[in-house]
Amino acid sequence: MKYIALMALAALPLSACMAEETPATGDPADTCGMSGYSSLVGTNVAAVTLPADKVVRVLKEGQPATMDFLEDRLNIETDDDGIILRLYCG
Repeated sequence: MKYIALMALAALPLSACMAEETPATGDPADTCGMSGYSSLVGTNVAAVTLPADKVVRVLKEGQPATMDFLEDRLNIETDDDGIILRLYCG
């Protein structure tokens, strides 16, 4: 029983390091304003116009990307045809 308790305590700090995806709603963790762009999901990225001062990164699904975190950057994930699948901050 001691072993199980020790394992649980050892894993506790790691849970704070796990990233959580933020839904495209009025979540306080929506640091990039993605909730304002949630209507773009399902449209072609080529038909989208975003403000010039907006920090945006467009990635294809499964494409490798740098792990640098910019809280105000809007990431747009598309399929191979350019259809927007999801939005997330970072």
